[in-house]
Amino acid sequence: MAHRDYDVKVRGREYRLRVREGGENVFLIELGGRRLEARVSGSPAEGDFRISLGGREYPVRIRSSGSNMEVQVSGHVFLVDLSPVRPVRTAERPGSAGLRPAALPATARQRAAHVKGAITSPIPGKVVALKVREGDSVRKGDVLLVIEAMKMENEIRAPRDGRVKEVLVQEGSAVSVGQPLLVLD
Repeated sequence: MAHRDYDVKVRGREYRLRVREGGENVFLIELGGRRLEARVSGSPAEGDFRISLGGREYPVRIRSSGSNMEVQVSGHVFLVDLSPVRPVRTAERPGSAGLRPAALPATARQRAAHVKGAITSPIPGKVVALKVREGDSVRKGDVLLVIEAMKMENEIRAPRDGRVKEVLVQEGSAVSVGQPLLVLD
């Protein structure tokens, strides 16, 4: 069963989170050495839902901005930083103990390397909303597009002021980590 790994930071503590889909609205979660089965009801994509863990149900509200999230569970608020862990593989030399980030597919890697101002995807997922078009002016912090990953919406924001030179994806596009999404002048 495929899984996704994340580095999570909450209240100054860092954790490795592994999430596996275990069926419709069921997720198998490993966090801090504990294994849990979570059942989700409601609309995680909209940020308000209920989660059932160990026979107890909790109301959850999530407001996100990129990798930073405010998570409210049963009225308790947590500031959470969530970053996907990029896959690693051994270096190409036989016997080498070195590790390096896994490469992007050649076309995406070449495109990102050759396009000045490319904004790339920080996570794998699906583009659910484009908030800008070619020619639009944007200011630092403006939402450019929204990517859904693991039933959570992640806003991709402008890192600086500029003009949208080119949009490289469309709503419904599947994207991978490091894939160019759009280009700013």
